[in-house]
Amino acid sequence: MKIGLWIIAASMLLVVLEALASYFLSHNFWPSQVMTRWGKAGIAFFTHGGMWGDLFILPLVMATVIVKYGDSWEMRQIAIMAMVGVTITLANHLMLIYTQTIPDPLGWQREKWSTVIALHFIYMSVYVALIGLFFIHSPGVSVTAAVGVAVALGVHVALGTHVTLGLLNLWYRWGSCPDFLASPILPYLTTAVWLILAVLASVAAGLRAGFAVVTIGAGLTALVMCIIRLAPR
Repeated sequence: MKIGLWIIAASMLLVVLEALASYFLSHNFWPSQVMTRWGKAGIAFFTHGGMWGDLFILPLVMATVIVKYGDSWEMRQIAIMAMVGVTITLANHLMLIYTQTIPDPLGWQREKWSTVIALHFIYMSVYVALIGLFFIHSPGVSVTAAVGVAVALGVHVALGTHVTLGLLNLWYRWGSCPDFLASPILPYLTTAVWLILAVLASVAAGLRAGFAVVTIGAGLTALVMCIIRLAPR
């Protein structure tokens, strides 16, 4: 358990180092740095909601999971989920560097590797492994715990896919901020994320938990749609 908590602390430190690398090495911490380096609007590290989720949401959730369920995990389960974590994180980075057309600190078509990307790869692999261990290999998970972790992850993904930044941009119209909500795949991505989380919650704590996650996900999605409709034109 103590080792697991040290891993979480180290992951938080990696996010801080990632921010420093973004400012001093990749020069994409501030929107102005992104514009200067690439000559076009993009995603700055500071405005990347996923980075704030990496620093605050995921460590809190994963530390709680480790304290409550960490002693029940077997070494074989940890090893398998570690490989799954590396695979999923690698797939995510490959998707970004081949499909992302605007500057992104985690990689895009004109920047396929950096210190920022490397640091993110390390701790995200750990977080994905812990998520798998919680939902699949933790005994006695309550409905409340399964739903709570799933919703926290859903909110984190919304931050990471720039939904919150896109909503703010509807009001402030920042010249250095692309219109993320215009992405045609965003509705499908959001739906897929909540369905996956619902399935994982069902595996951990039964269909009641899965239904609750779907309901909350639908409610939050509806709220986002209402905010979009209320935004000034």
